Parts: sequence; C-alpha cells; structure tokens
Amino acid sequence: MIQHINKHHPETLVFFNPICSDNCFWKKSIPEELVERFEVILFDYPGYHSPFVRLNNFQEMAGYVKQEVLSKIEKPMHLVGYSYGGLLIQHLLKDTYSNLSSVILVACANRLTPRDKEILSVLKNLAERDLYLFCRALTLFSHKPEEVNGNPLMGLQKFSNMKLSVSGNDPILQQINHILQVSQIHIPEQQTNTLLVYGAEDRLIDLDTLDQFHSCFENLRLVKLEGESHIVDPDKLFYHITEFLKLQS
Repeated sequence: MIQHINKHHPETLVFFNPICSDNCFWKKSIPEELVERFEVILFDYPGYHSPFVRLNNFQEMAGYVKQEVLSKIEKPMHLVGYSYGGLLIQHLLKDTYSNLSSVILVACANRLTPRDKEILSVLKNLAERDLYLFCRALTLFSHKPEEVNGNPLMGLQKFSNMKLSVSGNDPILQQINHILQVSQIHIPEQQTNTLLVYGAEDRLIDLDTLDQFHSCFENLRLVKLEGESHIVDPDKLFYHITEFLKLQS
C-alpha cells in the first residue's frame, strides 16, 4: 500500500519502514514542518495491508519498489529508511536516479557479521513458531532496558499493532530471509548527501561495521545518539532529519 500526503509540494520524502512495521511507524511522528514542505510517500511492504507478493531477496524487493514507487516520481526525492528500510535503500542505490537529492539511513549497517545473523536466526525461529514470542523478543533487542521495564506490555503492543497490518508470518519471514542473505552490500560510490543516524547502544547491529559506509558515501554525515538503542527517540531522530534536510535546499 502506498499513501501520498500533500502531492502538490515540489519535493518528495519517501519513507521505508523497519521490519514488522507498517507506515504508522513514521506517520505518527513526522513533524508538521516536514509535511508542510514535502510531499510525503509512505510505503508498506507487500503483505502489509495488501496482498503478499513473494520476493526472494533484496534485489527483487528493490525491483518491486522501483516499479511501484520510484519510477513514478519525477520531482526531487529524498529516501529515508529505518533498519530493514535502510538496507533496502542501499540496494536501490545500485541503480542511479537523476532526481535523487539525498539519502537518510537510520539504524542500519552496510555489512552483517555472524553475530548479527545469529540474532536474526533466533528471531526467525520465533517468527516461524509464534509471532507473539517473536514480538516480545524483538522488543527486548530493539528497545532500551528501561523502556521495557517501564512498559512490560510493550511486546504485546507491538504484537497487536502487527496483527492489524499482516494476516500471517509470511511478510515478516520474507524480510528476515532478505537480511540473512546479506554479507556486505556493494554499491557504487555515492556523491549524494547522506545522513546516518544510529543509537550508541544499538544491539541489533554491530556498530564497529559502520565505518564501512565511508567507502560508499563520499558526503556522509554520521550522528550517534547517546543512550539510544535500535529504536531511537522519534523526536531526536526527526530533529536531525529536519536539520539535515534544511541543508539540502
């Protein structure tokens, strides 16, 4: 499902969700300042509020996104991807886009280590058996301990939200399988202005691998959010996104 907000604006922000999330992940947090300046495109992956489409790897998902979304955008566009969405954007960047203005990556790496894949394998095993347990485990990996301690029902809330967007585990398993196939994403060197935001206490990515981005993005700005985990405070995140986009004018 694709949702457009303010199609009349001269530039476009395209948002790509993390795993196990629909576009509400972004929609409920986007500042009015950005909505007033950009057309906002919110994209849900196949199987989220839409029929499931079998796509075997990131290359096939990128081809699907180009056909369904990017090929229809003529105005300058800025791509924003969180976690899985950031990995997807990197695969999209294997092609060139004359209207690409900037790239914003959040909580994602360019290379996956054996440790990363071990965590994903555990999550996949849970998703195959019980989506509720999967959501509880994903919550523990994604959020700061004090957040989980302060809201013991967070895993249940994630499960309830997920059940409103998917009818089964196929879309989630497909996304996990895409990530498990990745060792390193090889993309042509990019001159596009790029922002990478990540939490200093992220336990779902190996932070030691982030320097790899410097070999891919010539104009890269890294922002480390102290005290944040994989799911960062949306106000802090959008502060940096908004300030970065001001520089792209």
